[in-house]
Amino acid sequence: MGWHILAGAALRERTIDRAWPWSVVAVPAEAYTALGGLNRETRRALDDVIGQVIAEADRLERLSATFIADGHQVQQWREGVLRDLDTLRNRWIPRELAARWLADRPDLASPVFDQVRSEPELAGFLATQPASLLQAIHTWEHTDIPIWVAERNQEFLAVERVHMKNFFDTIEKSPLTEEQISSVAMCDNSVRVIAAAGSGKTSTMVARAGYTLARGIAEPGQILMLAFNKAAADELHQRVVERLHTHRLDGEQIKATTFHSFGLEVIGQATGRKPRVPGDLVDLNGAKRMERVVDRLRDRDETFRRTWDLFRLVFGQPLSDFGVPGRPEDHDKITGIRGYRTLNDEVVKSQEERLIANWLFYHGVRYEYERPYEVGTATARHGQYHPDFYYPDIDAYHEHWAIDRDGNPPPTFEGYREGMRWKRQMHQAHGTTLLETTSASVRDGSGFDYLATQLRARGLVIDDSYHEIQHIPGREPVEDASIIRLFRTVLAHAKSNQLSSVDLRQRAASATGRIPIRTELFLQLYRAIHQEWQRQLAAANQVDFDDMLKQASEIIEAGRWANPYTMVLVDELQDSSCARAWLVRALTAGPDRHLLGVGDDWQAINRFAGADLSVMTDFATWFGQGPTVHLSRTFRSPQSLCDVAGEFVAKNPAQLEKQVSSVQREDPPTLQAIAVNTGDEYPAALEDYLTGLSQQHAGDAKPASVFVLGRYRHTLERVADLCDRSRPHLTVSADTIHKSKGKEADYVVVLDLISGAAYSFPSTIEDDPLLRLAQPGADRFPDAEERRLFYVALTRARKAVLLLTTKFRESTFLMELFNDKKVTIHNRDGETDDPIPCPDCRVNPVVLKSGSNGDFYGCVTWPACNGKYQTWEIEQQRESTSP
Repeated sequence: MGWHILAGAALRERTIDRAWPWSVVAVPAEAYTALGGLNRETRRALDDVIGQVIAEADRLERLSATFIADGHQVQQWREGVLRDLDTLRNRWIPRELAARWLADRPDLASPVFDQVRSEPELAGFLATQPASLLQAIHTWEHTDIPIWVAERNQEFLAVERVHMKNFFDTIEKSPLTEEQISSVAMCDNSVRVIAAAGSGKTSTMVARAGYTLARGIAEPGQILMLAFNKAAADELHQRVVERLHTHRLDGEQIKATTFHSFGLEVIGQATGRKPRVPGDLVDLNGAKRMERVVDRLRDRDETFRRTWDLFRLVFGQPLSDFGVPGRPEDHDKITGIRGYRTLNDEVVKSQEERLIANWLFYHGVRYEYERPYEVGTATARHGQYHPDFYYPDIDAYHEHWAIDRDGNPPPTFEGYREGMRWKRQMHQAHGTTLLETTSASVRDGSGFDYLATQLRARGLVIDDSYHEIQHIPGREPVEDASIIRLFRTVLAHAKSNQLSSVDLRQRAASATGRIPIRTELFLQLYRAIHQEWQRQLAAANQVDFDDMLKQASEIIEAGRWANPYTMVLVDELQDSSCARAWLVRALTAGPDRHLLGVGDDWQAINRFAGADLSVMTDFATWFGQGPTVHLSRTFRSPQSLCDVAGEFVAKNPAQLEKQVSSVQREDPPTLQAIAVNTGDEYPAALEDYLTGLSQQHAGDAKPASVFVLGRYRHTLERVADLCDRSRPHLTVSADTIHKSKGKEADYVVVLDLISGAAYSFPSTIEDDPLLRLAQPGADRFPDAEERRLFYVALTRARKAVLLLTTKFRESTFLMELFNDKKVTIHNRDGETDDPIPCPDCRVNPVVLKSGSNGDFYGCVTWPACNGKYQTWEIEQQRESTSP
């Protein structure tokens, strides 16, 4: 008999009789077994073999026991996954569920499943195990949860498209596209939808609401739709009620509202006292309210008033980064200097010199700019020396050195150190007084402390009697209104990002450890303004929008308000501020919550109102990882117009990449540009265009629509009568580009495409670097927001766009399209009238000018750009391009 047959308890209960000279081994079994007559050596060998057999039996027994224990854990985990899938009822698997499966997946230190399968002696044991256990083990061993979930979700979408085809085809007036269906059926915890202009984002939101009800994912009262303004919220609710009614779904109970109305409602329900938002915060984004706050502080606080006027008059204009040349803004015909005009009505060569000159003028210090040195210095090697400033009352000179904290000039300043050394030697040799400041000292403020000390030590009075200069025409570098807008914007961003005055100060000092003087003055003013702003709100029992959104978010996060909403849909995601994003995150935190954020980063044009593009571009950081769907098929603009607009805005590498395809019929020309001789001809050019359109659509069943868009509201006044006039076959309306977002028309006319004016497009008002104190990230690309604004204007059109400009003042945007061969420019008679780009900047046209040496063609932005052609060069160009 084989010894393995006797393994187990029988062998363990063996007895050995060691009677000399033979031994007897007795093994109890069903029939008693005795092996006698064994000598000592045989008995010992037999005993060793029995021990090995017993050890092997024990090992297999442990393996089988561990197999069952580990398998039981795995089986419980798989049963939980199956229960979750059953609860989903064949829906999209959301992120939180996949994450839970991964977290709950048994982490077995040394799984025995393969060992058991490799033991022939355990084949019988495996054959007796239930199939559910073996299946669970197989799932645990061979399933990569993220990959399996992704594949299963894609399979689900394919099946759902068929199963819900009737719903997807009829929930809106036109069948949903494949991309829209994906956006609707992907009921993940967070889904970002990047919707190209005219791609049906509202239809997507309406369909998602209907799908949620049709599939039993949520009840009507559990669906919340948040919009940027009341008009959009009302449109959403109307569309939801109307379209869901066709499928006998209850859209009435779905809530569509603005962030602000919703936040007030949350606070009111949680506290029993609904706060009141002052009406003046709506008008001009609260600029008038900020103006009243500043006026009160100036009237009642002498220190604030002095600091305000010092900041506005002297430090209101930001400096370019050290070593980065600024763009000259003015020209002195007598001295020939191209540069920057001061409060003393003169032109100096650099921004830092203007800052010094304005500081001196503000404090009543007499000076002369670049007066010739009192000793003749002209030689074969050196010209006559002209120190930067001369103080006649104390007979002292002042040189301002363009060097940094380490004493280094910009890399492009060749020979600068030698020039510094020579000038210092001149003063030393002739015994003249020299005061010195540097770029570093002027920027951090220590240079002005030094100047004040040195000037006072020599008998000059540093006066603060600035009252007589603050209203002199032409001497105010920055208007109060611009400064007020700056403070209002920083306040809005700081509140939205939950940054206190202390936080702003820490951010200002984080880079270098020292706060620049301009920033220091701003922070002093900001602290007082913020305190007064809050005091006035509290005194009137009011709250501003940002504080209200913050309070509502805190209430939701603390669980002080029962959140009924499990499906949250957000419109115009790219226009969300951080405060709005925090509210959305509070609403969608926790299990079984779903977020659909719809927007287009190419149409982000409300940064001035606190919008933060990172809410959309860094969607996963805000709301967790989730799928992104592109709605790339547009139903509005023709393909050629989509291509021009898309290539234009996508030159900013920070914009999300997307390809837009159109279903709209082409009816060329889709993009035209007309240059009038003067701005006064705009009405006549517009009248010509509208008359032509009216004749073109004379046989149509319904009138064509025309949208006249201006960068600024006041520029629309000159064409208001034309837009209000009743016309056959046309409906004409006018608005700003900002107000046009979300709207469309057959034809669009864009005004203001000129350069060199306060109302030009793109706007010449650059973002102040101080905004970086409150904003999470700067938009570094030139004219980034203006570029997106132009994209919005172009993509309002269903058929064609007309761009209106003024001859020799074509805007940089129009010149860019012209240089890229996207548009030709005609005069009112239809003749080609293409501008000639500046040879230096290439972004502006040249215009005929007169100089001391005769006529020439110079950049229209001169003196900012000094590019020019001689008249004969222009004649040659025109001859080479003439037919």
